[in-house]
Amino acid sequence: MARFLHLHANPSGQTSRLCHDDLTIITPSRLVARSLGRSHQSLQTLAVRHLERGGWAIASLLKAQALFRQALQQTVQPVDLLGTAKAWLPTVRSLLQSCPDLAQVSGDVSGRTAQLLQVGLTFQQMLKRERLVDLSELYWQALEQAIAPEKLLIYGYFQPRRDELAWINRLAAADSVFLLPAPDAPLFQDVRVSVDWLVQQGWETVTASHAELTTGECLSQRLLDDTHRDSNSLFEPSSIRVHRYPFFEAEMRGTLAQVKALLNEGIPARDLAIIVQDEANYGPRLIDIAWEYGVPLRALYDTPLQSTRLGAWLSLLVEVSDTGWPFEATAKLLSHPLCSNPDGNFWATVRRQHPVGLGAWAEIAQEQLSLNLTALAHVNQARRRDTWVDWWQTQFKTFDLRKRCARWARESIAFNTLQQGLVELSKPESEQLTWQDFRQEFRDLREALTVPAQPGRGGVELHKPTSVVGARYAQIFVLGMAEGVLPATIRNDPVLDFFERQQLQAQHLTLPGAAELARRDALSFYALLQTVTGKITFSYAKLADRQEQLPSPYLKQLGLAPIAPPTSAIVSLEELRRVSLRHGLEPEDEVWSRMIHSFKVEQHRESSEAPNEYDGIIGIPLDYADWTFSASQLRNLGQCAFKWFADKLLQLGPPMEVEEALSPSQIGQLYHRVLELVLAEKQQNPALDITDATVLAEKLEIAEQAIIPADLPAWSLRRGEHLRTLALALADPNFLPAGASPLRLETTFNGEWHGLKVRGQVDRIDRIADGLVLIDYKTGKSRPPGIQDRNGKACIDLQLPLYQEAAGPDLFPDEPVAMAYYYSIRGRQKIALSSKSPQHELPDAIDRCKAHLKQGHYPVQPDHGRAACAYCDFDALCRQSEAQVARLRQHLSRPENTHGTD
Repeated sequence: MARFLHLHANPSGQTSRLCHDDLTIITPSRLVARSLGRSHQSLQTLAVRHLERGGWAIASLLKAQALFRQALQQTVQPVDLLGTAKAWLPTVRSLLQSCPDLAQVSGDVSGRTAQLLQVGLTFQQMLKRERLVDLSELYWQALEQAIAPEKLLIYGYFQPRRDELAWINRLAAADSVFLLPAPDAPLFQDVRVSVDWLVQQGWETVTASHAELTTGECLSQRLLDDTHRDSNSLFEPSSIRVHRYPFFEAEMRGTLAQVKALLNEGIPARDLAIIVQDEANYGPRLIDIAWEYGVPLRALYDTPLQSTRLGAWLSLLVEVSDTGWPFEATAKLLSHPLCSNPDGNFWATVRRQHPVGLGAWAEIAQEQLSLNLTALAHVNQARRRDTWVDWWQTQFKTFDLRKRCARWARESIAFNTLQQGLVELSKPESEQLTWQDFRQEFRDLREALTVPAQPGRGGVELHKPTSVVGARYAQIFVLGMAEGVLPATIRNDPVLDFFERQQLQAQHLTLPGAAELARRDALSFYALLQTVTGKITFSYAKLADRQEQLPSPYLKQLGLAPIAPPTSAIVSLEELRRVSLRHGLEPEDEVWSRMIHSFKVEQHRESSEAPNEYDGIIGIPLDYADWTFSASQLRNLGQCAFKWFADKLLQLGPPMEVEEALSPSQIGQLYHRVLELVLAEKQQNPALDITDATVLAEKLEIAEQAIIPADLPAWSLRRGEHLRTLALALADPNFLPAGASPLRLETTFNGEWHGLKVRGQVDRIDRIADGLVLIDYKTGKSRPPGIQDRNGKACIDLQLPLYQEAAGPDLFPDEPVAMAYYYSIRGRQKIALSSKSPQHELPDAIDRCKAHLKQGHYPVQPDHGRAACAYCDFDALCRQSEAQVARLRQHLSRPENTHGTD
């Protein structure tokens, strides 16, 4: 009896009358089987079943990769084995898929092609020795088994490959039915070749009767027929729309808004679908917006396990294990959502102690988190495969990873998928592997395993065009209908280009060329149109990634012109809040009051209105009679009142944290301490030569033990540099001039200055013939900035006058102060007061500081040169900008706002 090829431009319309109970329905996907109301069976599942009956098995992803690398190393011996294997494996699989026996290929081919063929043969032989089959050669190997033909109805395989055709021909019994679209159009020339081959094998063609056409089927005929391109008589014009959006995000939001409106009208989610060519580009953002809109979206395209939260956590754990548990990488690991969720106390401890190494981290984790990290230790020696897998299982239990992954559907699937992969990775159990070898295989596993992007049940489905061929939907939305996106640009294979593929055609290797790939894309789009029974909406963004996009050529073929998208309603609570802020509405929202308050604060910051408490104008006077000021406090207050306010009154200083490198303040402390120790020795022994290298080395060792953290990285490399800097300073004649003798070192003073209580420390006091000399060490080479003058320049020196007028009288009330100056350690020079410094304005500047305190006005008003901002810890708080500072300065300079003075 005969087998039948049912040929029709719209094969989906013929399935209802052909689906008999005595036929096994074969479909490429569950979507297609669902449209027929039947359970899913595919050509692949039948081929696997026949192979397993014959004692063969499908090679796992890891096994196939391992054997392919062995084959590549045995035949080609590339310099970069891993990189070459990753690039060549897809091409070799396409060769295996296109030909039942690569050994029969002969003739002149390029050197690269010959290598690929040899690698493919070696790979195939290695698989056969272990009775394994790669998926790429599945149908060819299945044909070698004993096969009992079955009565089949094959639907959805609209572009059958050569291996699929051979398998169908062998498997199909008499009365089997194969439905194919084969209208008389150039687009279907490849399908016609398949039909001709099947006819040669004894199949009979049947021209199906015409049935009433759906919207999609009518539209697909327009794609082929020029005569109907300008006519809407085949369907209701309102059932087809093309929307052009201004940008990428607007397209996705507009589409999901329309989807939500349909769901609210009672349209079942299973009747709707969103189609995108590039799922990896559109998918993540569509998932996020769908969550915001409350649209149930199922994105079943595969994403690598490595891209999941679980994959990121595993990568971090491998990184910290390999690098000795450094501070930053371990902090990332422990703050990961799948990790320990540490609190503020934990991080405060970590910042103070700055742990490095497993031992230091384990001690803190045990004390603060009750987390035992000692199980994470591993040794750099060979272990059995199953032992390494057990080591990973221990880590999963330590962090309770299964329970933590269960909070997200995708992560739960990823965890279960990983567990199945580890079973494969543990074989053969007794094989010995080093950590480096096992780590590479574990990385390969994470890259090879995939999980659905957005799993779940029900909801609107997200697919690419090839995934829905043969399915049925009442309405679909096709996004990305732009040139170069749908259809995608045809790209050459970097390993086996189109010219080499054409040469192989004579060797009966049917690798698709550029023209065939273009026809495949067009045929997929044709089949996509036929899935629609009701309405279809195309859309594209005018701008994407800052590049202007033109509409897809398919739209021109269909004779469709874009129109403006419908005005979108407010779809989510987040959008309602944004609209309400712009239009002054007050929605019923539990967070609205706090949100509008924060918005008004930020709006006021950028306005021309008078500054308020969020600009530091709190209006609460400070009784500074009992407040003791240091020189640095007064400098901060005089450079920017807000900086002093945030530090001293709000006490918003940065958290205590150990630095990985010496900070400027630590360097200053080190220099000060070393010079103090050297000069203290000089006081005890006036004959001491302060340039003696032995003395300096001894004092530096004492100072670094007290100041430098024991585990500071690279200190041994930088120590010599600081030693040379100090040696040069001690050798400078200006450091300890002739006739000067050190009197006091690092001396603290207390006093009153311009009506303020002050306290400070003088680095050094020398006695010379004219009196006392007060010296302040500076590590920099320039004069330190002062406080603001009346024009806002930080040029009034405060520290040296404070020393002369407060420190000298307090420490030596009966001796005159001859001078005070800064000494630059790195510059090796004295730095006196600048002749251009308006020191006569110092009393007025101090009065302005006191006025800030009296009136509680601490505006964000740094000096013009932004010296106050150079080392400020509060820039994130004040968020000062040029415009904001200018506004505050202009307002506060008005006569009615000028602060009074004593």
